[in-house]
Amino acid sequence: MAALGILLAILITLYIFRKIYSKACLTNLDIDVSISATTATEGDVLTLTEVLTNSKWLPLPWVSVKFRTGKELLFASGVLASDAHYRNDLFHILMHQKITRRLPFECSKRGFYTINGLELTAWDLLMDEKYVRPFECGVHLTVYPNTIPLPEIEYLCTRVYGQLRTRHPINPDPFSFRGIREYSPGDPMKSINFKASARGMSLMVNMWDFSNAREVVIILDLQRHVVWHNEAMEERAIKIAASIATHMNTINTPTSFMTNGKSSVSSNTAYIHQGLGTQHLRTILEALAFVDNQNQEISPITRMIDNITLSGNHDPEYWLITPYYSKEVEESFVKLREAGARAVWVKPAPKPNEADFFKDIIFV
Repeated sequence: MAALGILLAILITLYIFRKIYSKACLTNLDIDVSISATTATEGDVLTLTEVLTNSKWLPLPWVSVKFRTGKELLFASGVLASDAHYRNDLFHILMHQKITRRLPFECSKRGFYTINGLELTAWDLLMDEKYVRPFECGVHLTVYPNTIPLPEIEYLCTRVYGQLRTRHPINPDPFSFRGIREYSPGDPMKSINFKASARGMSLMVNMWDFSNAREVVIILDLQRHVVWHNEAMEERAIKIAASIATHMNTINTPTSFMTNGKSSVSSNTAYIHQGLGTQHLRTILEALAFVDNQNQEISPITRMIDNITLSGNHDPEYWLITPYYSKEVEESFVKLREAGARAVWVKPAPKPNEADFFKDIIFV
């Protein structure tokens, strides 16, 4: 009888505890998830912080926090799926306790990442009953594309400016001395080099290189003109666009940006008007971060190029960046050059190594 009484008491106790947990398990239980920054660059390491707070007298031996993030956010641990990264973090929390857990992760790829909601799951003492409560969450992170090392982008700009300077002399640059020649009728008096004239016993004038950088328009083509596309090449083209925009901002050159690629946030194409400064550069990098190169319901870049040709707006420098070659794009590009525009076509080399970015640059 005593054993039966003990068993009955245990069963009644378990029943009472189950009722208590069913009503109070998820009450006064809160979870907060945050990321150490809202913007980052590819390769940056950030921290995701989970704060679980139990504000009641009831301890919770098993609490699970579940949420989903982009698979390109690489945590030290967790289950990696084909389309997303699923986290399932287990806590043991006592009464009136707060637990903070910090999870470092690497931003391995540009993009826009969100945690729109999470799920809090708790069990009773015997892990017999499960109680689930959804929580809203508005965490978001924008990862900008990485830029190419400075020596390489300066090498690219040097080659480009060499061509533009030779083909389209616009304004003499008084800081870029090129040499001395004999005086010709019409040369301004201020260009006369009196020392050289005295030595040569005839009038000699200074020659200067020409400055072309009034405005740069970056045109990024993300249409896949080939059957077997190369996503790595597309990402390199995006990095080149980010690098050029960053370099132009560094040398105080106003920059515009346009692409036929759709945004993963709004499903629109990006067009950013001429501007300068840190905020303007951030706007361009953000547009590049949002580009969804998997969405191929886009207009041919030839339409943009042809519209520029017909508009007669040939003052800026046009930098066309494409991961692939297309005969149609070449024809539109040539028409733009023949109309008098200063334009250059940049295509990344089809190499796996970043050091080979500019081995096969195309200048048409």
